[in-house]
Amino acid sequence: MSSAIGRVQLKHYDERMVAIQAAMNYFWDRLEGTPGIAAHRPPKGSGSTMGGWYAARGLYRPEELGGLSVTRFCEALRAEGVAEAAPGANRPLHLHPLFNDVDVYGHGKPTRIAHSDRDLRQPRGSLPVTEAASGRIMSIPWFKHPDDGRIDEYVEAYRKVSAGYRDLLAGDAGNPPEVGGWHFFQRR
Repeated sequence: MSSAIGRVQLKHYDERMVAIQAAMNYFWDRLEGTPGIAAHRPPKGSGSTMGGWYAARGLYRPEELGGLSVTRFCEALRAEGVAEAAPGANRPLHLHPLFNDVDVYGHGKPTRIAHSDRDLRQPRGSLPVTEAASGRIMSIPWFKHPDDGRIDEYVEAYRKVSAGYRDLLAGDAGNPPEVGGWHFFQRR
C-alpha cells in the first residue's frame, strides 16, 4: 500500500516541490534581516533546492537578541499563534541510549562496546559543537502553497517577537539541558 501511494505521489513531486520552494522562499525572503533568525536554505541563485522542505528549520541567533534563549523565543511565537514553533531539532545521535546503554543482543553490556577492547561511546561533551547546535535551531511552519497573505501573518509574528525581545528577557529561564528530541523515542 505504501509503495502504491508513493508511486502516485512521486508523479506530482516536481510540481509540488516548486510550489513548496516558492512558499518557503517567500517566507524567508520576507524575514531577511530580522534580528535573531536566519534562513536555513541554499544560497539564492545556487540552483539548489531544499526539496520538499521536510522538517523545515530556522537558524536562531541568540546573540542578536541579547542572549534570549530559543526556548523563550519559541514560547513567544506560540503565544502569537505560530503553533509549529519549537526549539531545537533532533538531539545529537551520539548521545542516544541505543548507542550508549542498550544491550540489543543480551551480551550483558551495551552492544556498542560488546565486541570492543575499549569504550567507543562518545559521552556528553565529546562533540561540543554538535551538542550546542539545538540551542541555535528551531522548527518553522511548513508552507506547501505560496499563499502570500497567510505567510505574511506568520512573518509578522516572527518580526513582532524579534522586535519585542527585550520584554522577553526578564522571564527567560534559558534553555533546558536537553533541547529538541528524538523522534519515536521517549525516555521512561
